[in-house]
Amino acid sequence: MKPEIGNKTKDYGSSYLNQLWQTASGALVLCDANRQILKINSKFTELFHFSAQDCLGSNIEELITPAPFLPESDFVFKTTLSGTPVSIITVKQTIDEKLVNVFQIAVQVLSDSDDRLICYIFKAIARNTRQRTSDKVSDTELLNNAFENSFEAALYSNSEGEITRVNTAFLSEFGWSSDEITGQDISSIMIPPTIKPESEYINAMQRSGRILRLKTIRKKKDLSTQPVSLVCIPQNNDSETGYRIYSTSISAAQTSADVVARNDFKTCPSQGLHSGMFFQAKIDNFRTMEFISPGSASFAGYTEVELLSQVRPFATIILNEDRSMVLSAIEESLKNKEDYSITYRILNSFGDTLWVMERGKTFKLDGDKSNFCVGCIIDISETQKSTKDSSMARERIEKLHHIAARLQQCRSEGEIYRICTEAGQTVLNSACSSVFIMDDSELKQIASSGRELHDCSINCNPGMVELTLSTVSPCYFSARDIGDNLCPAGNSGACFRLSDKAVFQIISKSNSVFGNIDTRITELLLGYTQQNLKRITLQHQLISQALHDPLTGVHNRNYFNRIIELEEIRARRLGSSIGFIMVDIDKFKLVNDNYGHQTGDEVLIEVAKILGNALRKTDTVLRYGGDEFLIILTRMKADYCHLVENRIKNSMTNSNQLKMNDGTKITVSMGHAFWVAEAHETVDEVLRLADKIMYENKRKKFSTE
Repeated sequence: MKPEIGNKTKDYGSSYLNQLWQTASGALVLCDANRQILKINSKFTELFHFSAQDCLGSNIEELITPAPFLPESDFVFKTTLSGTPVSIITVKQTIDEKLVNVFQIAVQVLSDSDDRLICYIFKAIARNTRQRTSDKVSDTELLNNAFENSFEAALYSNSEGEITRVNTAFLSEFGWSSDEITGQDISSIMIPPTIKPESEYINAMQRSGRILRLKTIRKKKDLSTQPVSLVCIPQNNDSETGYRIYSTSISAAQTSADVVARNDFKTCPSQGLHSGMFFQAKIDNFRTMEFISPGSASFAGYTEVELLSQVRPFATIILNEDRSMVLSAIEESLKNKEDYSITYRILNSFGDTLWVMERGKTFKLDGDKSNFCVGCIIDISETQKSTKDSSMARERIEKLHHIAARLQQCRSEGEIYRICTEAGQTVLNSACSSVFIMDDSELKQIASSGRELHDCSINCNPGMVELTLSTVSPCYFSARDIGDNLCPAGNSGACFRLSDKAVFQIISKSNSVFGNIDTRITELLLGYTQQNLKRITLQHQLISQALHDPLTGVHNRNYFNRIIELEEIRARRLGSSIGFIMVDIDKFKLVNDNYGHQTGDEVLIEVAKILGNALRKTDTVLRYGGDEFLIILTRMKADYCHLVENRIKNSMTNSNQLKMNDGTKITVSMGHAFWVAEAHETVDEVLRLADKIMYENKRKKFSTE
C-alpha cells in the first residue's frame, strides 16, 4: 500500500534527514529496507520527471535503474544497508527511458521510530565525466551525519587511538556513557589482552587509507566480551582518523579491501595484502611466526602454513650474513621501546636472493610470557638492484604497491587511466602526466594529472605521442626536441605505449631524461595498468558474449530472460503494453542445403540487420533460436505491430543480399501478439500465441504449393 501523497506525506526522518531535505541541491529519495520509495523532493521530479504520484510505494530499482545496472545497484543497496556509505558514478533512466549519467550517494539513516532507511542523493553529470567509483564519500558533513544516525554501533578515534566520539547505538550496545568512553584508548578499554597486537594492525591500515573488515571480539563495560564484525573507515581529517563500526551480527559482507581473520587464516577468503606481509612473531632466534596475513607471503614462495609451523621458521630463510643484524635490531627495539625499520636479504623457495624491508613494533610482556613483534615485510628487490638510493626507492615501491591495489579495484577503463596519471605525480614525482588515445585518426587526451597547474595546450607534444604509437620502444624527449614550443610544465619527458591506441606521457622538471630507476618504476606502473585494462576488456567481452548472438550480433535468449520481467513490471506501472513479433525465415533448411551454410549465415546476418533497422531505439530484436527471431516492442499502440511488419516486408523485398543467384527470393513469416497489464494471460502465453500465429501465416503462405 502506497504512502499518502502531497502535504500529508509521513515524516520519516531524523533531524539530520529533515535538515538535508531542506538544504540539499540534489535529487533526494528515501527508501525503506525493501527499497520501497517513501519520499522524494522536487529535484527528483526535475531530474527523472516522476511525480510523487508516479513513484511513492514503488521499487526504486524498477523505477529508474536500467536492466544492465541492476547488479551494481543491488551491491550499492546491500553495502549501504550494512552501515557503509557509498558514492558512485552510474547511469539511471528518466520516466521516458532516457539515460542520464549521475553521481549517486547512498547513506543509511535511522528514523525516529528506529527503522533502517536508505537516503539516495543524485546529481546529473556530463556524459564524458570520468571519475573513479569509490566506497568512500568525500562530503564530510554527510559522513558525520551518517555516523551519528548509523544503525550499527560506531565510534571515531584520533591518530593516537583515543576515542573522540561515539554514536547512540554504541552507547546502547556497550554500556558506557559518552563521558566515560570519550578520551579513552581503544586498545586498553575495549580490546581483550589476548589480542592486544590487533590494535597496531588496525592503526596501520587506517594510516594506509584502507577500509578494513575484521571478525574479532570486544569488551563491554561490564567486562564481558562478545564477537563483533569490525569495519574501520579512513577519514581525511587531521584530528580523526576514521570511524569504526562494531556489528554484533558478524556480517559476512566484504569489501574488495584487505580482509584479515586473526585466528583463522586458513579459511580467510582474502587473496592477500597488496602492501606486503603483515605478521606477528615471537622475539626469539627462530623468529617464530604466530600470524601472517592470508596470501601475503607469496613473494617469498612459501605458504602461510609452512612459515607458521616448524617446517620453515622464518629465521631460516634470512641470509646467514644478515640474520644476526635482524635479531639484534629487534632486541634493540624491545630495549629502547622504539619502532624499528630494517633492510635485509632472504632466500625464496626457488633459491633466489630477495631484498626485503621490514618495519615493526615490539611488545614486552610481564612474567614468563614470550615477547613479540608485529609489522610488515615488503619485497624491494627490484628497487635495490636499480638504485643506490634505497630509502627513496623503498618509499616509491610502497606507493606503487598501493597503486596496484587501487588498480585491481577499478571497474572501468577511465578509472584506470585516471589512477595511472595520478601515480605519475605521487610515485614518479612528475610535473604532470597524461594518457592520450588515437580515436579515428584524432588524438584525444582522456586523463591527466598536474596539467591544471600549467598553461598547457590540450595536445601537449603531439608529435612525440604519435611517434610512440608507431614504435615499440618508449620515446624520450627534452626541450630541444620540440623547438620553440617549450612545455611550460617541465624540460624533459617520455612517452610509453599502453596499447595500440593509447600512450602514457610524463613530463619532468629535470633537464635530463629519466634514469634506470625512473624507467623501471614506470614500466612496473604501466604493467599494472595494462594488466587491469585487459581485465576490464575481458569482463566486457564476457558480458557481451553472454548476452549477444555471436553470428548476428543481436541479443540472445539469455538477454530476453534477463529483461522480460523488468519490462513486464514497467508496463504494469505505466499501464502500457508490450508487443511481440515472431519472425521465421521461410524454407531456411533449403537455403543451407542448396547454397551452403556460409550463405545461410549471411542470410541470418542480413535478416537481423533488416529487423534492427525497422525498430525504435527502445525496441529490441533478439535471435530466439535457429532461424527464428523475436522482436519486443515497448509502450506500443495497438496497430504498431502491423507498422513494423510492413517495414520489414518492404526492406526484405528491396534487399539485394536476399536475392539468390538463381532468382530465389528469401522471405520471412511473421506473427504478432501483445500483452497488456490488465490481461489475464502471462507473457509466456502471449509469446506462444505469437509463435502460433506466425506458423499459421507460414502454412497459409505455402498451402497452395
